[in-house]
Amino acid sequence: MVAVKLTIQYDGTGFFGLELQPGKRTVRSELAKAFKALYKQPVTYINASRTDAGVHALGQVISYEPPLAIPIGRLPEALNSFLPADIRVIGARVVGRKFHARYDAKAKEYEYLIYNGRIIPPHWRHLAWQVRGELDLTAMRRAAKYLVGRHDFSSFCAAGSDDKDKVRIIHSFVIRNSSFVIWAGQRVPVISVRVRGNGFLYKMVRNLVGTLVEVGLGQREPEDVKAILVARDRKKAGKTAPAHGLCLHRVCYN
Repeated sequence: MVAVKLTIQYDGTGFFGLELQPGKRTVRSELAKAFKALYKQPVTYINASRTDAGVHALGQVISYEPPLAIPIGRLPEALNSFLPADIRVIGARVVGRKFHARYDAKAKEYEYLIYNGRIIPPHWRHLAWQVRGELDLTAMRRAAKYLVGRHDFSSFCAAGSDDKDKVRIIHSFVIRNSSFVIWAGQRVPVISVRVRGNGFLYKMVRNLVGTLVEVGLGQREPEDVKAILVARDRKKAGKTAPAHGLCLHRVCYN
């Protein structure tokens, strides 16, 4: 027996997250319908990471054992024919039966986009969080350095988490200007916050970004992040950044 590993992308705007929720449109509910239409029976699959309502993905990974043999090269197109336009399968490969999309993941990388300007173009409103005040990226980078490494991230974990162990390892935190050309030479002032770690707590990335934005606006000092980590108290950290600026960029395996 073999398993199949799929890489999928989705625009999270129209979904109530990835996981199944009664009576609500989710990524998993749409995938379930597509699998059933393709294989003529339900398919059980494992996803690498959960994403909340409004969160996007460029590199979500799922794995499953196919009940019927379909040429791997035709699989993305076959599934996409049954999926809505806001979900696409962009890659498929055969892996060993023991491959597990979640437990075999060595790292996950998220990117958060911030539109740092006064008027946001309409087509960016679902992709980036608009912050009107000018952000001090140097201060944000100084603050982010305190977050790299192995820490207890209780202060950045939202209520409702079922994780008893709040220790995670952040491998890197990169904050940079990313001005994108839209049309006719127009450039959009977007800041990219990319964080890579061995795993993340409930709404952890959004809470980290919310705190760093407060630093960038001068509402906190970069060194405050050290005290926030030590406190292990969610009330000490900044607000939660909106979901629509967040994207699961990729999941890393050996």
